[in-house]
Amino acid sequence: MKVKEKIILDSNFKMAMDKLDVLKDKLALSDLLKEKAVHMYKKIIEKNTLKGRSIDAMVAAVIYVSCRDSETSHNLNDITDATGLRKKSIAKCYRAILTNLNLQIPVSDIRQCFLRIANDMEISEKTKQYATTILDNAKKRNHLEGKNPMAIVAAVIYLASIDSGEKISQQELAKTARVTEVTIRNRCKGLRSIG
Repeated sequence: MKVKEKIILDSNFKMAMDKLDVLKDKLALSDLLKEKAVHMYKKIIEKNTLKGRSIDAMVAAVIYVSCRDSETSHNLNDITDATGLRKKSIAKCYRAILTNLNLQIPVSDIRQCFLRIANDMEISEKTKQYATTILDNAKKRNHLEGKNPMAIVAAVIYLASIDSGEKISQQELAKTARVTEVTIRNRCKGLRSIG
């Protein structure tokens, strides 16, 4: 490696670590999670994955990968809010990291998403019970694979609210789950089709 390239990489790494420290504080991340993110960022530099990508977006993506890998409750929306970056740019870097580092990240635990939305919306126990039944049924029939867990949970809660007679609007659910109303309607159609 040429001296000039090494200086640039060292400078990029220092900037990335400063940004990582800021995000660690904003998101209240553990030291262990930060160490995991630093280690991953070093691998990114070694594999030359950084070329042509924003340091900010790569740092955000590294944090997202680390959160997903350690099953920490921060989702992409949380990281988008903390960074002020577009979700699309972070997601693009996230995919590049997974591909270039050949990582297998576990699927988000849909129960965590369910509890998060249910608690934020303060839904009734009756609706929670109906929603749990619908969710279990969808899980048994492999209807959750490859779908945004927050969208699935929003749809499940919406369908459960109809069954229990609790009035919850799609608009309110969409806002809480940070998905669109159209996405909720599409997930509802899919869930109804499996019974």
